Amino acid sequence: MIRKANRYDIPAVLEMLRQFRNETPLQFLRDANDEEYITQMLNELIAGRGFVLLAEIKGKAVGMMIAAVMPSIWSPKHLVLTEFAYWVEPEHRGSTAGYRLLRAYLDEAIALKDAGRICNAFIGKMTNSPDLKFSRFGFSKLEEFWVI
Repeated sequence: MIRKANRYDIPAVLEMLRQFRNETPLQFLRDANDEEYITQMLNELIAGRGFVLLAEIKGKAVGMMIAAVMPSIWSPKHLVLTEFAYWVEPEHRGSTAGYRLLRAYLDEAIALKDAGRICNAFIGKMTNSPDLKFSRFGFSKLEEFWVI
């Protein structure tokens, strides 16, 4: 089951974010642990600034997708949906949890776009992520992201 998180889900989301952080190729994230800031951000997203989707199996959260609605860097009147974190617990990566999260993200993005709230939705893929075929979901590759 996929559902939107609420404030009571924040401890489970924080735990998944810790796991996400430990697997990220970005070294600075491994040292980041400002739980108060992250909790505040999650509360804002849950309240409508974006959303946190949870994949559940037998009532336990096994994956998440976190996204925010924010102004485009090019124009404050053009809002975009940006995915921040997409995570499925390792033992559930062969299940449908990841697919269902991505499908729910896309459904939310289309609904926001149809309502005129956003003009585009973005999703990223880290170098250590599975080779997901986002084009199957209607996404087009826009750019590559490089870091030093």
